Amino acid sequence: MGSLIASFMLSDLFYGGLRATGISALARYTHQGGVILCYHNVVADRGSAGDPGLHLPAAKFDRQMRWLENRYHVISLAEVVSRIRQNRSLRGTAAITFDDGYAGVFEHAWPILRAGRLPATVFIPTAQPDDDYEGFWWDHPLIVRDATAAGRRTQLADLAGDSARIASRVLHWAPSGLPASHRRAGWATIARAAVEGLDIGVHSVTHRNLTRLPEDELEREVIASRMALFERTGARATTFSYPYGLVNARVREAVRAAGYGAAVTLSYGLNTSATDPLMLRRVNIPASIASPAYEAWASGLRPRWRA
Repeated sequence: MGSLIASFMLSDLFYGGLRATGISALARYTHQGGVILCYHNVVADRGSAGDPGLHLPAAKFDRQMRWLENRYHVISLAEVVSRIRQNRSLRGTAAITFDDGYAGVFEHAWPILRAGRLPATVFIPTAQPDDDYEGFWWDHPLIVRDATAAGRRTQLADLAGDSARIASRVLHWAPSGLPASHRRAGWATIARAAVEGLDIGVHSVTHRNLTRLPEDELEREVIASRMALFERTGARATTFSYPYGLVNARVREAVRAAGYGAAVTLSYGLNTSATDPLMLRRVNIPASIASPAYEAWASGLRPRWRA
């Protein structure tokens, strides 16, 4: 039932109707908030590797960026935060973010963004990018093949989204065979993009579920990650992305105490001057999304379906 609903949500039939009747366009003009888009990876073509929801073909990403810059004032994440702190309107604005620091983002998305002079932020989990031969656990073919809602709850809750524990218990250390674009970018690539103008943010050290960690490990995840990022790239990160979008009051306070000026969630919605800068909402863009759905979601229109 859930898959049928998901298909309906992304269908041209439903969202094409919103576009044809002008409802999506009307929402863009009437909503007072600004949108922060969340992407994960951009790859050369669709392919079949990895989590099918995360790896967006470059041609599709290019079309989305052209649509976005023609209809929104695309601003940096720092400008979003500045407007919130100054109680200024975010109406008609959009910001672009990427989680996880995939190599494909730097190879395929960054040239498109640079050509359009579009600011963006990439959030990096700092644990040994240069030694990542197998990629993220959620892209492993065994995880993708056997994916269920119950399985994902176990991976994120019982195993805390910990790649080592999941590899040991679920994957039995089987090699993933993922292409280079589906693995993390190396430090040299990240540092070069930072010099070129790409904003670099923090996505913890090990990309675990922070809500499941004891205090000492939580503190390391939010502090040591920023230190590592500065040491390897020279980037002074001021923004944080909660791994898996999972956050509670304790995690938010740890991020605040560490000195971050803002943090992003995966809670759907637009942001206004009243939004908590440490709980910024985003619109997560799945790789399979059709153009009419993309336009509606970016405009603040996404029905809350239930299975």
